[in-house]
Amino acid sequence: MQFPVKKIQTQNEKVIDYQYIRNLKNREVRKSRFKRTFSQRAFRIVLLLILTGELLYVGYNGVQSLRSSSWFFLNNIEITGTHKTQPEELKKYIREGQQNALFADLTRIKLGLENHPWIQSAVIWRELPGTIRVHIIERHPKALALSGNLYLVDSEGRVIDIFDNDPEYSSLPVITGISEISNEGQVRSVLQFVSGMSEDAGVLHQVSEIHYFDNENAIIYLKGFSFGLLVSKDGILPMIQKFIAYSEVVKKNFTNVKVVDLRYQGQIILKDTYREQL
Repeated sequence: MQFPVKKIQTQNEKVIDYQYIRNLKNREVRKSRFKRTFSQRAFRIVLLLILTGELLYVGYNGVQSLRSSSWFFLNNIEITGTHKTQPEELKKYIREGQQNALFADLTRIKLGLENHPWIQSAVIWRELPGTIRVHIIERHPKALALSGNLYLVDSEGRVIDIFDNDPEYSSLPVITGISEISNEGQVRSVLQFVSGMSEDAGVLHQVSEIHYFDNENAIIYLKGFSFGLLVSKDGILPMIQKFIAYSEVVKKNFTNVKVVDLRYQGQIILKDTYREQL
């Protein structure tokens, strides 16, 4: 006689069943939560895009309104610091393409003005609603450079303009011997001699010509003297001052002198010729 076999569930089997059911429920919850979270994120992204578009639209229209507003119309340009440049000419340049003081391109204006040969730098600022102010710092000629024409040059060796016999600059020393006017290195080298003599205005006033010899030496011609003074950059002013003390003696007794070499301490060397550097 066979008895029916009764399957006895152990406690461990029950736990496994419960865990399985729990996992199924958790999976459903996670799916539901993911769907809800994804929908929320999508909604937020769409909402953000809409708001961004609205802001861009409002901003664009706002900028266009400001550009066309008569409140910021550029109706006044004030320029100071001009001496050789014409304020009306500069104002005309500033107004080109600039109708609105708020949106005027000050960087473009500044760069354009500083391309002018007489303008070293320009400081520009707005005074809203409708004013732009400009302060000009002009270049100051330090010498006249002879190279085909006679040019005004500043302390950096840059050409400012052709000399037009302006009495204001007629007393400036003339630079000669440079290879070409675009050689700013040679011009700056000669201008260092001008700077060395500028400590004594009386000496500098007597200089009529500075001839480029090489980067370290130059021949200085004084007004009223037919010969030149060969000098170096180091100690140029004491050299010339020493010569001036004996200049009349040299002028009367050495008529054939071409160059007086002042580069040697304690002595003056007279030469009847010198090597041109062209």
